[in-house]
Amino acid sequence: MRPHRTAGRRFTGSIMLETVIALPVVLVLGLSVTQWALVHQARAVIDHATLMAARAGAVNEARMAPMRNAFARAIVPLHLSRRDAADFETAFLIRATPDARLNLRLRILNPTREAFDDHAVRDRKGGRYLPFRHLDRRSRRPGRQSGLNIQDATLLRVQATYGYPLKVPYAGAFIRQALRLATRWTTAYGPRERTMLLTGRLPIVTTATVRMQSRARAGPHFPQRTDLDRVARE
Repeated sequence: MRPHRTAGRRFTGSIMLETVIALPVVLVLGLSVTQWALVHQARAVIDHATLMAARAGAVNEARMAPMRNAFARAIVPLHLSRRDAADFETAFLIRATPDARLNLRLRILNPTREAFDDHAVRDRKGGRYLPFRHLDRRSRRPGRQSGLNIQDATLLRVQATYGYPLKVPYAGAFIRQALRLATRWTTAYGPRERTMLLTGRLPIVTTATVRMQSRARAGPHFPQRTDLDRVARE
């Protein structure tokens, strides 16, 4: 009987050893799946928020403040603890607005300053703006400096880079560390994105394009064409 008891103990011991080895791996995999599911859900919210920001810019002369405000309002679902109107406004004012101010990079990709040089007209006060009415009657010839015709120059293209917090234990830290190592061999992430990673946030980049429904007025928030060499504007 003793040999059978010894074999049983060895078998039980091997099961315990395999469990001890496999459990952390299974735990990390499960937590990673949970974290990526949350990221995927957040990506859908941020896609919608970027579109809302672009639409706000389209009717507000492509100004940054209305776009940032619209983005903040659209990411309120990421901050809600309950689903009622009072909590929505509280989350917008107390959590979403400061979050968008600190963890969002919002930039215009189109039109460029060169597009204003090619196609802008002046108002009574001398300010320059891109016209948005009767575009079908205007020339489709590309401008010399921008390479865009007036129809393409009045497409507002907005890019949002939002730092989404990775809150799932172990999985979030693992993803952050993997991305930090990856950024050493790629130029996809700039200083702002690396800072987001250092603060425990995953940079999520989305873009949206809409037709201008108001005058886009020239200003320093529009990029130069040379600033967008690595960014697709089409």
